[in-house]
Amino acid sequence: MFPTAKRTVALAALACASVFAASHRNGPLLLEDQTANLNDLYVFRSYEAGRSDRVVMSMSVQGFQNPDNGPSYYKFSDSVLYRFNVNNARGLDGNPDLQIDLVFQTQLRPNPTFVSYFGTLKGIDDPGIFLYQTYVVVIRNLKTNQATFIYNDAKGHPLSVAPPNLGPKSTPAYEATLGQPSVFTLANGMRVFAGPRDDAFYFDSGATFDTLNFRTPAPVLAGSADTGPGAAAPAAVDGFAGYNISLIALEVPINMLTADGSVPTDPKSPNAKIGVWASTHRQIVTVRPSPQDPINYGNYVQVDRVGNPLTVEALIPLPMKDYWNRSEPANDQQFAKFIGDPFFASGILNGVFGLKVPPAPRNDILGVFVPDITRVDLTIPPTPVANQNRLGPLAGDNAGWPFGGRRPIDDVVDIGFRALAGVLVPGYGNAPNNQLGDGVNQNDVPLLDHFPFHAAPHAGYKHSQVEGTNGRGLLTGN
Repeated sequence: MFPTAKRTVALAALACASVFAASHRNGPLLLEDQTANLNDLYVFRSYEAGRSDRVVMSMSVQGFQNPDNGPSYYKFSDSVLYRFNVNNARGLDGNPDLQIDLVFQTQLRPNPTFVSYFGTLKGIDDPGIFLYQTYVVVIRNLKTNQATFIYNDAKGHPLSVAPPNLGPKSTPAYEATLGQPSVFTLANGMRVFAGPRDDAFYFDSGATFDTLNFRTPAPVLAGSADTGPGAAAPAAVDGFAGYNISLIALEVPINMLTADGSVPTDPKSPNAKIGVWASTHRQIVTVRPSPQDPINYGNYVQVDRVGNPLTVEALIPLPMKDYWNRSEPANDQQFAKFIGDPFFASGILNGVFGLKVPPAPRNDILGVFVPDITRVDLTIPPTPVANQNRLGPLAGDNAGWPFGGRRPIDDVVDIGFRALAGVLVPGYGNAPNNQLGDGVNQNDVPLLDHFPFHAAPHAGYKHSQVEGTNGRGLLTGN
């Protein structure tokens, strides 16, 4: 390849990278409402040993949490309704058939201190947890108009939020003492978790947003740079390393999610696939009678949503992002002109840099993003942890995004790069289209092989963003 051609390919890949640059800050209005700001949605058949007959759904909110940001730390909002939407009928049209809501309540326990947590926390009921949050799970069957409210686990314990990981003195052995005990089994067979965790999203955001100032060997990966763990810092830096998110995770038996209550085995069955998206909602009126606490009135209205990764960041124009966040997946056809002819593919990759990409309409992209729901083929068996591939179906691991849902390991940035370049369309899957990537190939710390699958949150006392890069991070305080 001639030098000029090499530069053209690199520039094209960089432009592609700018498209799939998720930042967890996905709309102007949500910059002012971080407790309702959804970051990522994960939906997949569980690969925990002995639990493959279940689906895991988790949403992360309020990204870029600094673990040492005391004394109040981060919390779920009492005025936000956090919702999982499940579509299991009508060929997955973007209308919900089942909704699972979580509503939180904060109790500020009487204490003379200025902190939210004090002393060594010996368990999730420790009296040193002064900021104590509980929640109710509400399961709504929209076909039968029935609702079930669950306040306690199967043993009668209130559903409580895991406290933050303060450090080795306040929260020693965090995961054993506070993390896993905050996983609750419900009487209906579900499991649920709410609390801080490591952010499983990984991406060299700093290089991308510095006007596409990528670090070698990105953006065209080859050899071990593509198949291995990726380059270490400073050659690749995970901009999300060392930061936490607030995670809500559910584990639900498959037969609770299908339209007919079955566990499908035939991929041609009308019940073989479900679609899932997450949304956050607030009541339509908020009154602030200062100095009294705010008062909320009226019906709940949607303020944010997330289905597939990178949709609003990559495919929706900036002036429309807030409108997109408030709209319903069933109405996503109104955005098809942007999604089916993405500007960065047709206008930049092809029009400016000459990279060969499929012509519009891009039915390969429309089939995934309209409606914008994460689709899960329930007949695809989960891939054991040891055999999972970050590139999912692009590397023969169909249990990953976009065919088998989305797992924490899935490198949705690199998959997205390559999908936009057309690798799923016959004739467009050659180099460099199938080599695009940001150079960060795995999470900063190891993921769990069991529910809730996200690693324990980083500890404030040992917070390190620099050392927590590209799979070589420190397990802090666990």
